[in-house]
Amino acid sequence: MSSEENQFNVQGYNIVTMLKRLEAATSRLEDISIFQTDNRSDGQSMRSVGQGQGAAAAGQSVQKNEAKAVEGGEQEETVPKSVVEFKHFIEKSIIPFVKSSQAIDDLVGKAAETFEQAFQDQLQFLSIVAKSKKPEMSDPAFMEVLKPINEKIEQINQVKDSNRGSQFYNHLCTICEGAPVLGWVVGDTPMSLIPEFKDSSHFWSNRVMKEYKEKDQRHVTWVSQFLNIFEALKVYVKEFHTTGPSWNNGNGKPLGDVLASAKGVGAPSGGAPPPPPPPPPAGIFDTDNSQNSQSSAPAGGMNAVFADLNRGENITSGLKKVEKSEMTHKNPSLRQAAPPVSKKPTPPKKPSSLSSSSNLAEPKKKPAKMELVDGTKWIIENFTEADVPSQQPLVVEAEMQQSVFIGNCSGITVQVKGKANAISVSETTKTGVVVDSLISGIDFIKSFKFGLQVVGTVAMISVDKSDEGSIYLSQQSIDADVQIYTSCATSLNVNVLKNEDFEELAIPEQFKHSVKNGRLVSEVVEHAG
Repeated sequence: MSSEENQFNVQGYNIVTMLKRLEAATSRLEDISIFQTDNRSDGQSMRSVGQGQGAAAAGQSVQKNEAKAVEGGEQEETVPKSVVEFKHFIEKSIIPFVKSSQAIDDLVGKAAETFEQAFQDQLQFLSIVAKSKKPEMSDPAFMEVLKPINEKIEQINQVKDSNRGSQFYNHLCTICEGAPVLGWVVGDTPMSLIPEFKDSSHFWSNRVMKEYKEKDQRHVTWVSQFLNIFEALKVYVKEFHTTGPSWNNGNGKPLGDVLASAKGVGAPSGGAPPPPPPPPPAGIFDTDNSQNSQSSAPAGGMNAVFADLNRGENITSGLKKVEKSEMTHKNPSLRQAAPPVSKKPTPPKKPSSLSSSSNLAEPKKKPAKMELVDGTKWIIENFTEADVPSQQPLVVEAEMQQSVFIGNCSGITVQVKGKANAISVSETTKTGVVVDSLISGIDFIKSFKFGLQVVGTVAMISVDKSDEGSIYLSQQSIDADVQIYTSCATSLNVNVLKNEDFEELAIPEQFKHSVKNGRLVSEVVEHAG
């Protein structure tokens, strides 16, 4: 070791040696950095050379991996049994019906295909139900998820209305009358709704059977398949949706979130945060510490009250002192003077009558109308005595497939000629109905002083929440064992023929109820004497 090196020894460590070691380490680090840079550039050049050869294989590999990932996700997501069974219901009941419809006629096949599409939309609806909590009926998301089903039902109705001259019009009407059964999802008791729509389509399916029973068995099979749809749907609903759609109220998400995820619309990942909430309203006890605001604030309010309370003894400084000469208890002469008469406020004038009040407007009378809707329903509404000249009856020439609705009428008579399907009378006053014959029956609801005369045959008469009615029955209806059902009805009389004259029979209004052997027994109270 030279003398120069000895000069740089510090506590046994040579500074020169340490500097040489640092230079060597720095050199090695520079070599490593250059080596890594060269390798990176070489790798990129190699990939660019072989890109054309390996791109297809790499893309196929990625697609396979993505497909496996998707398949794995689908396997992890369990499909509810209610959705699986509804899909089986479509395959077993709807699709065979569509094939039979296509074999009969193109129009019938088109209506049946739309019918199947509506059930497919309902399958999607039930899939969403299994993932969602039950929403409110007024929720826009609920109306949105039902919109495709409603559109299909309207399309079926349009096919029927635009092809009235078709020889298979009865087939189209059968599907159209049964299609609203898809609305079972909006009812709390769907089990009771399904048979009603089946009965609605029975009239038209019976026509198909009557026309083709002896001609073509394909139509008989078609009718059987269509009616079996209702039975199969009833069995399915009874098992999975007895009280309406089985919403996932335990673990489900809000319906709007499920719809958004189903459409692939998610919440934005970035963006500005929501604006801050508005400031809370100022309280009545809030005070302003600023001197300027105190000086400019108007007097009064709670601030003025607390300011006066804080004045202490000075609070009475503004009161007027009453002298002894002004005190009535010390000056009897002041008590003899008459007290000043205070002027009473004038009460507001009452209107002479409610009708003369400018604030109350008389309700406008709705226009009277009598029209046939869709060729199946007569509507007679808002008629009064002034709308009928010379008090002539309104005559309706009805057919077997047509029903009649009479509502909000007063002081008129409606005559239904021919054999109609059914008649419904609602909220009428002093209205009479003359009927030839009906397939079903006639209902009176919330009617007052009504009359009914049956010329031919009526199977059933129903009276609900109605008063002072008179029913005149023909001998044909009596021989056919006509049934009369009453509920909350008073002063109701039934007139029957006896010795070429009508005899009045009163419907009982009073009943006696008793419990016998654990059962409620009701008996009519007879008023004799």
